[in-house]
Amino acid sequence: MTGEQERIDKLTAAELLVTADRASHTMVSTGGSTRVVLLVYVLIGSTGLSLADVISGTAILWLAALIIPVLLVQFFSTRNRVKARPVLDGSAIYGWYSFMAMIAVFCLRMWTAVDPWAIGSKWIISCFVMWHLLSAAQRSLDKDRVQDAQERAA
Repeated sequence: MTGEQERIDKLTAAELLVTADRASHTMVSTGGSTRVVLLVYVLIGSTGLSLADVISGTAILWLAALIIPVLLVQFFSTRNRVKARPVLDGSAIYGWYSFMAMIAVFCLRMWTAVDPWAIGSKWIISCFVMWHLLSAAQRSLDKDRVQDAQERAA
């Protein structure tokens, strides 16, 4: 084998590895729930958190009932997909982001908003914080799943 042929083989192998890595990341990101479903959960939760001090408990229950159609859409859209196997050796970053999301909800529950400007600002802040934390948690879980699959294959 000549030096030129060996160089071409290494480039081809590197391109194939990059293609396989992209495919595994795409497969993991599309294998579970979509980001749109997560966004809908964040919007409903942020609305409930923002309006908890000004509307009745019955209205909060009706708002929480909006989650049922989202759960049904999520169930029917993911039931034919391959079930994700559990990650054997995760990095625990997913847990930290989830813990921070719980702390953020706790802090947002302590913020009493009764006038429209306070409610609007609480809604915007809660949407931003919860979206950031939960999407970062999902990204870290996806990264752990890809890394775990690559380690199992080796």
